[in-house]
Amino acid sequence: MIVGQIIELKANNKFFTYCRKAFGVRRFAYNWCVEKFNKDYASHCAAMRQYQKELCEYKKSPLKATEAPVKPKLPTWQDYKKEFNAIRKEKYPFTYEVTKYASQQSFINFGQAVSKYFSNVKNKKNSKRKVGFPAFQKKSYHRGSFYIGGDQVKIVIGKTCSKKLENHSNKQYLNIPNFGYVQLKEKLRFNGHINSVTISQRADRIFASFSVEISEEEYQRTHKAAVQNNTAVGIDLGIKSALMLSDRISIDAPKPLRKKLRKLAKLQRQLNRKNHPRTKGDKTKVSCNYIKQSRKVSKLYCSITNIRNDFTQKITTILANHYEYICMENLNVKGMMANKKLARAISDIGFYKIKQNLKYKMESKHRFLQEVDMFFASSKFCSKCGALKKELTLKDRVYECPECGITIDRDLNAAINLRQQIKNVGAASSELKPVELTALLSDLVINGIATSSCEAGIRLKDYNY
Repeated sequence: MIVGQIIELKANNKFFTYCRKAFGVRRFAYNWCVEKFNKDYASHCAAMRQYQKELCEYKKSPLKATEAPVKPKLPTWQDYKKEFNAIRKEKYPFTYEVTKYASQQSFINFGQAVSKYFSNVKNKKNSKRKVGFPAFQKKSYHRGSFYIGGDQVKIVIGKTCSKKLENHSNKQYLNIPNFGYVQLKEKLRFNGHINSVTISQRADRIFASFSVEISEEEYQRTHKAAVQNNTAVGIDLGIKSALMLSDRISIDAPKPLRKKLRKLAKLQRQLNRKNHPRTKGDKTKVSCNYIKQSRKVSKLYCSITNIRNDFTQKITTILANHYEYICMENLNVKGMMANKKLARAISDIGFYKIKQNLKYKMESKHRFLQEVDMFFASSKFCSKCGALKKELTLKDRVYECPECGITIDRDLNAAINLRQQIKNVGAASSELKPVELTALLSDLVINGIATSSCEAGIRLKDYNY
């Protein structure tokens, strides 16, 4: 089993400089591949047209005395890597100042980008996501990453770049090739084989993302066991309440972008006043004040992202621990984002991230996540009698059944209908027992997640412990 952990590094100015060099080498090698590929692909297309003509003439020839034309081949990323390494020492000696993986991994990433593009062109009708032609990567002052292979990864305790603190610290230190040891701000939780480490920059902070291969016993030791079994729930994602559970619990998202939108707009207005190129052909130099202000904007974006990811990770972990069976709608988030009035609110909650995190966490705990087709009208069916109300619109937040007369919150009605779609749940009930519900609510409160009880479109009470 492969797990990951992201740990912040205690970086000084020297390490920042090293990271910026490594980011530049990775970007340089990738852009070198793109430039070579653009020329080779243009010549390959011309050669293919000539090949098709010669092949037609060869097939029409009655004697076939001439040799068959040879089909031209497009260079692969392995060919580019060999060519780059052959001229690297003479033309690009600066690439040796950082780890060898900074340039080597760029060729692998380029090969993946090319293969994705051609597979997307081949399966254009069936592909859900459009993949563009490999493009040049531009320089960023507050973002970047490079890869380190597992053979160069080494973690020690009590070892630093300075001999003054040697063997006087219980902190863990990561050995960076061609640099030295950098302190980790927290210890690596997993005992296993480290496959790789990705060093990345977010605003003014440097992080190390570890990929560790562990056993099932180590996973059980480092992860919280499931609290309750034989339980089921339907979850309806929405904007008013981020998650509505069929157990009548409404969960609110923090919505950090909405809270910090005014501050973000102010910082971006200040950024726009600094000297920088306005268009693609503009040769205006980027001022130092522009770089400083862009870092302030990136720090605020990083804060928004961290708040959103914290909520997503916490709520999905709690749901995976308390429910054995979960049913959700397979929403077309990309299509929903096309609505300009709702796009910002949807992205601020993170529908897609919630579903993806919940999927892999349920799989790791050997639990079941069922996805209902996006065209299933979960809001229009009555959860009590099953009647269909076709005239229901988005403005109607309370569902009133024309057949049985039940009045219920629209999102809660959809969540109950999703709960009823779960198959083979055994003895699982639609509602948790009081003891189980108390355990779920206490977990939500401990993690600082706002909840409320919902019956008919009104929050009846907030849960406070």
